[in-house]
Amino acid sequence: MVDLFPLEDFDDWAATYDQTVSGNQQFPFAGYEAVLEKAVWLADVQPGLCVLDLGTGTGNLALRFAERGCELWCTDFSPAMLAKARLKLPQAILVQADLRGTWPVELERRFDRIISAYTFHHFESSAKVHLIQQMIAKRLVPGGWLVIADIAFPTPMAMEAVRNSVGEEWEEEYYWITSEIVPLLDQAGLKSEYSQVSSCGGVFKIWPEQGNL
Repeated sequence: MVDLFPLEDFDDWAATYDQTVSGNQQFPFAGYEAVLEKAVWLADVQPGLCVLDLGTGTGNLALRFAERGCELWCTDFSPAMLAKARLKLPQAILVQADLRGTWPVELERRFDRIISAYTFHHFESSAKVHLIQQMIAKRLVPGGWLVIADIAFPTPMAMEAVRNSVGEEWEEEYYWITSEIVPLLDQAGLKSEYSQVSSCGGVFKIWPEQGNL
């Protein structure tokens, strides 16, 4: 089976990733900084909260939580990306791990918030929901929630409009389509709120149905 997202590609990208996304107003990173800021706002953290960042990359989202006094645990499957993150997050616990594989023992604990940016579009919808379920059941404290920022569209029609506008620059990946993923989350007993931030970027806040938010 061909790996659509080989590790080597992300290691190679690490050196230029921040230049790629910073100030970018083109697909797929249009509104990148605004998307991350919306994620921070939805996380609603206080100093001292324990935060897990899934697919931390070079640490751009995690850094915003470090600046707010949170204790950070970060995971990514790319050692080159984590090396870049280490420069920004000297106090964070960084763990190399693939979310598709075995959960690392260093992260065998629960967190007040679980966050992620521009990672989940590498997973099909069923895998997205399964991973979120696992995170809530095994890694989230009661009353906590997930915040996921990613390439996302409210409807298939909205995605098609962006696809047509970018032409050959379009990359076919497993982008979030809110009108399709929310019913799947509902079926899994998960509540969600969605905010569209840019033409191709949005943020989900997700919590268990029995949670008190």
